[in-house]
Amino acid sequence: MAHHAYGVGSGGIAGVGSRQTILAYYSMRGVEFDQRVAAASAAGFDGIGFGVGEYLQLRANGTSDDDFKQVLSQHNIRILELEALRLVDDKSALDFEHVARTFGAERIQVIAPFGANKDIDLDVAAQWLGALAERTADADVHYALEFLPPTKIPDIATAQNFVRRSGHPNVGLCVDTWHVFRGAGVSSLADLDYSLVKNIQVDDGTMTPSMDDYIQDCIHNRELLGAGEFDLQQFFECTPPNSPISVEIIDDDLDLIPAFERAQLQASSLQRLMARCYRQD
Repeated sequence: MAHHAYGVGSGGIAGVGSRQTILAYYSMRGVEFDQRVAAASAAGFDGIGFGVGEYLQLRANGTSDDDFKQVLSQHNIRILELEALRLVDDKSALDFEHVARTFGAERIQVIAPFGANKDIDLDVAAQWLGALAERTADADVHYALEFLPPTKIPDIATAQNFVRRSGHPNVGLCVDTWHVFRGAGVSSLADLDYSLVKNIQVDDGTMTPSMDDYIQDCIHNRELLGAGEFDLQQFFECTPPNSPISVEIIDDDLDLIPAFERAQLQASSLQRLMARCYRQD
């Protein structure tokens, strides 16, 4: 199968051109599905990220696939990315495949296990993901591997090697600003193979961690784009100019803001950032 042709965005957020924009799943914690979709639409995003765990819970509580589709159609929003499949989790892979096929999701976010289960065989895992990509190739489902410093895939170099070992063009990278700036640093982007990038996830933060635990810090203390210390302009200069942009600002303070305002704040921060990155001299 040919390399993925990026979905074209609607241009609902000024300054992004034809780039697809996604309101990431964890940016809208605690928000009901219909509110999440309506807020993303009102803020100008092309689609949302969604958690397969939440999908399964809602299905168990009586929400049908047609119910989900009706909400998405009403607001002209798509489920574009799914969070987050852990490597070599066969049971979850079947659930992710079902959701991706049912809603036409373009990407499944993939992470290596962390914590007590982090010690996986990367060769086995790469073959596993390649086989999964082949199984879902007929639905044009792509897999965006996200490198995380506390895992066995901590950086771009390891992630790119893993992706190549998978042997399938539908397996690629998600490049997240948090894991770049809190990991190997922006200089690591010099070796980024653009042809492997499926999407980027953008957020801001302090260069010095607020919490000792990496995972806890990254799910509590991210900041709106432009409000932190990351050199986001350099990040954009070193990543593909047409890759989908997923705004993923996971922050306890943001969680307290009502859904529509929360989505708009994130869209506005992206708009301001893009204006700075691509301003005309």
